[in-house]
Amino acid sequence: MTTQTRGLLLVLLASLCLSTAPTVIKFGFNADVDPVTQLTLRLWIGALALWIVFLMSQREKLKIDRKGLIGCALAAAANTISLGSFYIAVTYIEISVAIVIFSTFPMMALLLLALKGERITRLHLIRFGLALLGVYLLVGFVGQLNWFGVGLVILTAIFFAVHITLIQWRLSEYRTRTITVYILSFMSLYMGVVYLATGHGVPTMGADGWGVVIYTGLVATAIARFAMFAGIRHIGSGQTALLGPLETLMAVVWAMIFLDERLTLIQISGGVLILISAALASLQRSVLPLKQRTIRKR
Repeated sequence: MTTQTRGLLLVLLASLCLSTAPTVIKFGFNADVDPVTQLTLRLWIGALALWIVFLMSQREKLKIDRKGLIGCALAAAANTISLGSFYIAVTYIEISVAIVIFSTFPMMALLLLALKGERITRLHLIRFGLALLGVYLLVGFVGQLNWFGVGLVILTAIFFAVHITLIQWRLSEYRTRTITVYILSFMSLYMGVVYLATGHGVPTMGADGWGVVIYTGLVATAIARFAMFAGIRHIGSGQTALLGPLETLMAVVWAMIFLDERLTLIQISGGVLILISAALASLQRSVLPLKQRTIRKR
């Protein structure tokens, strides 16, 4: 098996694991596990799994300085808000709609990078226009859609964009695997505070509930991240990013198969426009300095 093939298979594995998370989250709600409990236990289990693996085999990669820790703490705060918003949002709207709206987060990141002085190209504007039209078609013609849920998904996309831009601005000089462990650890800490502050005690849930949090913690968090990082080492972050629309498509398919969700023809058209917008990233060259591109391949 060639390095290219191995890397592609690893990234596909990561995308597959990540794409199942939204549907499994919905199963958790059906098992009467509230969003705070689901997200908190998912992060605790995922962080614990990563720490065990690193301490057993990659202990030297846990070293990080104070600047890196602060950057991880900030990125973790943004990602925690993003995930928390998504978990609450899907209690109001269908998973399939939420997933496609969330896939506009690269456009949010583009706006943030523009504030930092990054040049916006014609292709950026085309992608942005396609994404906006896609969102309008997806949600603009549905009379019964809960707009509070839509707003929460938009908030999810905004804070996820903040999270990834913070990583580019403050953490590009650090190993991806190292900062992932610390970001996930800080997220676990933040959600632990929320968990206690909201009056949650010892989790009391059935086997279905535990199955959901263990699956999302191990498969959709720990295994997905390890597979993604290993794949990036073989094929690079650019080719990895091209599979983003595939992950979105798979997530929608799982929702249709297991949750019996359906999109109208107009909504499907909107979703296709959003996926095209994301896929057009393949025509854009990386704007990262050479040093940052080299670090990301480690």
